[in-house]
Amino acid sequence: MADFSLDLDSFDFGDFDTLETGVDVKQQPTPTPDVANIVTNLKKRAMVVFFVIDISGSMRGARIGAVNDAIRNVIPELKKREKGNTSAEIKVAVLEFSTRANWRTAQPEPVSTYKYNDIEQVYGGTNYGTAFAALNEKLSQRAFLSSTAGAYTPLIIFMTDGKPSDMGLYPDQLALLKQNKWFKHSTRAGIAIEEGALSPECKRVLLEFTENESNIYEAKNTVILAKQIELVTLTGVDLVTQQGSIQNSSAPVDTTVTHTPPVQESPKVNPDRPTPVQPVIEQPVAPPPPPAQTASPTLPIADIDWENDFNF
Repeated sequence: MADFSLDLDSFDFGDFDTLETGVDVKQQPTPTPDVANIVTNLKKRAMVVFFVIDISGSMRGARIGAVNDAIRNVIPELKKREKGNTSAEIKVAVLEFSTRANWRTAQPEPVSTYKYNDIEQVYGGTNYGTAFAALNEKLSQRAFLSSTAGAYTPLIIFMTDGKPSDMGLYPDQLALLKQNKWFKHSTRAGIAIEEGALSPECKRVLLEFTENESNIYEAKNTVILAKQIELVTLTGVDLVTQQGSIQNSSAPVDTTVTHTPPVQESPKVNPDRPTPVQPVIEQPVAPPPPPAQTASPTLPIADIDWENDFNF
């Protein structure tokens, strides 16, 4: 009698289990991917926070100390903001200026790994123009605002304790900066520190920079300064990430259908009859379109009493 054996492993059962278990192979559930892996693989849009810091000689001591403390303290809060936002990658760029301007960050640093190094040396004058020129150079997709997934509009926080030392030169650099598309759509805040808060010239230039009086803050002492930097940063980040991005956006399409009225024939004139005088009806003149909005969006913290109402 021949030895007969069946190799089940080599037999094709097709779509159904022939052992009559009632299991349809095609209907078996597939493993669910880990959510953490999905979030990791998503491309986030860059959201860059620019800190523009006056390091002129008058910032020596408690003033620069308050700036250092505030930025160091706000970094962990920004990390929390980023963890709670699956679409934004928050980055930090730090520009210091006095007689010259210097980027302390060669590129915007992801807040998740960023470590702020205190500013220790302050010197020189308060040349706003050097800061405006340096900012204009980096507000570009080819520089600090490059992102494969698109980029949010930037948040720019400018802080100084005095009027410009380059009164005759800064206007040209500011005019060039205002032509920058990213600057036009940015959210901007200006903080006038101590003597700067008492200087009409300082606040006037900050108004030219922000184009929004509500976004100019007076830090009459270093305690208020630290509070303002922290709250303006966090509020600004929230505002920007809710507004959307300047990149990967397009102008709305006008879907209005325009109807052309039918051409009416002129009535035939009878030379034997006088032509009646038609009353003149004045047509309303359409108002001109509103000017393009280039002012910085208003940060919703204008009503805070920094002396008494707010504590970190």
